[in-house]
Amino acid sequence: MSEIVAAIDEGAAQQLFTTEVASLGTQSTSGSSSLGPFGVSYAVSGTLSNGTVDLIAPATIEIADLRLDWHVDLSFQLDIGDFIPDIHIPQICIPIPCVGTVCTPRIDIVWPTVTIPVSFGDFLKTTVDLGVALSLVAGVWKVEGVVQGVPNLQFGAATAALLAAIGVAVAAAVAWVPLIGPFLAVLAVAVTAAIGIAGLTGLLGPIITPFISGTRFPITEVNALFEVLPASGPFDPAVFVTVETLAAEVQHNAPEDELVVLADIKP
Repeated sequence: MSEIVAAIDEGAAQQLFTTEVASLGTQSTSGSSSLGPFGVSYAVSGTLSNGTVDLIAPATIEIADLRLDWHVDLSFQLDIGDFIPDIHIPQICIPIPCVGTVCTPRIDIVWPTVTIPVSFGDFLKTTVDLGVALSLVAGVWKVEGVVQGVPNLQFGAATAALLAAIGVAVAAAVAWVPLIGPFLAVLAVAVTAAIGIAGLTGLLGPIITPFISGTRFPITEVNALFEVLPASGPFDPAVFVTVETLAAEVQHNAPEDELVVLADIKP
């Protein structure tokens, strides 16, 4: 039987989780990936909040409606010629009596490659299960809740909105190109069609999931050299014991479920 037992109910667990998730702050990362047929560089940030705690025996902490606010800055190169054929108008010469031959200039329009920047943000909600992880670091036992597996992230309408934002960004980025005006709408539609919903989810899923998957939420810490009685005078020193092993589990102790930490000690 464990010598030291500590427990918190769901109400206390909710308060603890709310505090800890707020302490994580905004996390960010950057890199490169694929956006449909395009290579894309990205910088993405995410902030977790909310979530309702449900303790489930024997070892699960469920967090329902965990919210992730995310923002992504994208940049990719667009070769306009991949979507609109280059224009080549040959020279035409017409003989004119009393004047001679008059020739039109040869016109070659070769579309440039442009950089498309896109900035977009939204939020999503998901439900995750936390397992309890125990570790001994520098003389301190750490008890943490760790997100298990890969959560199911539903982007829904946000994905379609990002696709529309890309179309707007394409039109804005190429507006300066000479003679592009009549082709703007066609180009924006062609680019967004080439990316598609699958291309967006293929980008967003891998870069946003890590903001949740594997996240660790501190629950408590216990010094391996644990003070059980404080000093009460110069000749009555504090009494310490050594916490040899630590365990944690969810128990149903009527009327509530509780997260219980169990310690085995030696004097």
